[in-house]
Amino acid sequence: MKHRRITLDSDLKNLSKVREFIAAAASDAGASPSEITKIEISCDEWSANIIEHSLEGKEKKTFSVECSAAEGRFIVMYEHEGERFNPIEQEVIDVDDHFSESKERGLGIYIMREMMDEIHYEYIEGRINRLTIVKYLEENG
Repeated sequence: MKHRRITLDSDLKNLSKVREFIAAAASDAGASPSEITKIEISCDEWSANIIEHSLEGKEKKTFSVECSAAEGRFIVMYEHEGERFNPIEQEVIDVDDHFSESKERGLGIYIMREMMDEIHYEYIEGRINRLTIVKYLEENG
């Protein structure tokens, strides 16, 4: 599979475009339906975080998504120039406490950690947020 890249405006209307782009790339890389679902859910969470929080209120801002596959891994890399936010530094949520307090939001990073195998964050040149998430693909033999 070759690298695929898409750049989209920071608009919640583009969530379905990102999801379709990533699902097609994951399928081409040999991901199973279950793996594709986990990738889609994780990427939906991160795409929404970028749009709603990091790029919120910034006119004409975009974000890019690049997909690739190598050595049994499906890799999704996000880049944008919004507010710096490192999800790896965020406190691990206790799900029981979260629901007992009737919170309706705030599980996105927890979901990503549960469904993906690796999460890496970089802040490049003091302006670019890069998040790379990796899903190990089972061999479909």
